[in-house]
Amino acid sequence: MIANARRTMHDKRQEERVRDAVKGYFPNIDAPNSKYAQDKTDDNVYEILNDGVNTLLRYGDVHATEKFEKMKLRNVPQIQVGVKMNSNLLDLVVHPTELTSEELLELLQSYRKKKKYHLLNNGTFISLEHQDTLRFVDELFQKLDVPMKDFVEGKMHLPVYRAYYLNHMLEEHDDVASDRDHGFRQLVKDFESISESEYDVPESLKDVLRPYQVYAYQWMRTIADAHFGGILADDMGLGKTLETISVLLAEKEQACPDPYLHGKDAGIDPAIVVCPASLVFNWQMEFEKWAPTLKTAVVVGSPDDREMIINSCGKYDVLITSYDLLKRDIDSYEGKRFSYQIVDEAQYIKNPGAAVSKSVKVIDSKVRFALTGTPIENRLSELWSIFDYLMPGFLYTYNSFKEKFEGPITRGKDEETTKQLKKMVSPFILRRLKEDVLSDLPEKNEEIQYAVFEKKQRELYEAEVVQIRNLVNNMGTSGGEKLEVLAELTRLRQICCDPSLVSDHWDGGSAKREAAIELIRTAIDGEHKVLLFSQFTSMLELLEKDLQKEGIPYYKIIGDTPKEERLQLVRHFNDDDTPLFLISLKAGGTGLNLTGADVVIHYDPWWNLAAQNQATDRAHRIGQTRPVAVYKLIAAATIEEKIIKMQAAKKDLADAILSGTSESLASLTKEELMGLLE
Repeated sequence: MIANARRTMHDKRQEERVRDAVKGYFPNIDAPNSKYAQDKTDDNVYEILNDGVNTLLRYGDVHATEKFEKMKLRNVPQIQVGVKMNSNLLDLVVHPTELTSEELLELLQSYRKKKKYHLLNNGTFISLEHQDTLRFVDELFQKLDVPMKDFVEGKMHLPVYRAYYLNHMLEEHDDVASDRDHGFRQLVKDFESISESEYDVPESLKDVLRPYQVYAYQWMRTIADAHFGGILADDMGLGKTLETISVLLAEKEQACPDPYLHGKDAGIDPAIVVCPASLVFNWQMEFEKWAPTLKTAVVVGSPDDREMIINSCGKYDVLITSYDLLKRDIDSYEGKRFSYQIVDEAQYIKNPGAAVSKSVKVIDSKVRFALTGTPIENRLSELWSIFDYLMPGFLYTYNSFKEKFEGPITRGKDEETTKQLKKMVSPFILRRLKEDVLSDLPEKNEEIQYAVFEKKQRELYEAEVVQIRNLVNNMGTSGGEKLEVLAELTRLRQICCDPSLVSDHWDGGSAKREAAIELIRTAIDGEHKVLLFSQFTSMLELLEKDLQKEGIPYYKIIGDTPKEERLQLVRHFNDDDTPLFLISLKAGGTGLNLTGADVVIHYDPWWNLAAQNQATDRAHRIGQTRPVAVYKLIAAATIEEKIIKMQAAKKDLADAILSGTSESLASLTKEELMGLLE
């Protein structure tokens, strides 16, 4: 009997596929026993748990030991993040469900090491691949600069200035965000509804502030009440000074309705304004114009004089000082407390290592603001330095900032990092360009910039005043004597412009000349084009030397510039990037269309209003699409300032003194002339 053998069918291709799948997870072959094996390591166990079992199940049944079946692989447990206001801090609470804080910290450390999994002490594997929740929590700690030890100890307190950025992060991860208490939500809401705020403009300024200036006022009040700091970065000529004064006036009126009480007597610490030396007296004049009830003190004079003013700061509402003098007087400010600290032209503190930057940062002030049309001129580190003054630590340490932001943005053009930085800083920067608020702007914005003499220039000016007084006292009725007085008044004006105009051997400074260069530099930094008018061609020559030294390109038109060349220069200026045009009165008072400029500087204004307006209208005319900012440079406490005050009553006075004619002088009495020289 022959037995028939049972035939077995083999699918060799499928067997090969199964063998390859098994070898992928069990590569070691025990040939005698025809077994596949694998070393027992955490990595190997994770790979089998993660996808090995599911892969093998596609080819047949998978049986495991009881010990292996107890092993678990899971995703990151749910994590909840809450935040609440606690005085001037934010309490950040992270609730890891099913994990302790220590376990979550270890989980994050594994994630930061780019591991595929994390093994808990109980033997559970947690997959770290494609974990959006864990990535967000890690970013939360890193971007908010939360030390890990604070998380473990449950003491995560953040500065309140992190609120707005934190809210942005939580809104993008609703699955993680849990409780945001009322105080936190109200703080965020206040920022998002500034235009609807209840901060009333001071009564005396309600008809003065334009809508965009009211918004700036409300923004600054919101910033201040939240104990933040901010950069008012409005474009040149939009009124940053007035907007700031309105805030300080409102704070004073809110603290004390009695306008005759000042400083500590009014129940409020004084404010301090720090600005370039050329603007110190300009700030004081602006306070006198817009907020005369605020008592100001300019910190000038000898070291003893300045120390006396600083020590008596409690008697004032506002101290005004320069960057240079603040640096020299910094020891005198120790122990002094200020409600507001305002730094004007904040690009002066763009170098974090400079002494002036360090000086403004040690002043004890409750609220800090920086005013600048150019918060970033060359490098991102300049923005860091300003924020280090406003809210130390907000942009981390300088080295961290370079690593997290400056490097990736500057060298790597990292768009995500750029967006992150913008989200962080945007709530604390108010930046409006002229074109943004064009409908709210007047056609012309006029402002007086005051320059104050140093000692040597003041002495020369006073000596000339004495001489003119003697001439006026001895003046008879002859026309020759009147012409002699006029000539001396012109000489006095030249001393105001620059003593070099009257003295070949002058080796002192010129307050107005320095102020003009500073104003030109600021305008150019703000990407503006400038017309500068002067009656004296010799003054333009002096300015040319400064411009050449500064490397500032310019065009110039004076009386003997040929007509064809004038037209060519005008055409070039309106079309190219040359930022400055120097023009003499006789050459440029009429007939030029210079709508390429949006800033006009009258270096030595001729007080005939019609003539002045004609010059301004070289830029402010049909074809001009931008508002024009007009600046008059005035030497403080001089004949120039006196003429401005008398201009309304004596409209022909300016022409009498500045136009070179003597007819109108005949109508002035000796007393009126002497009044100009007081």
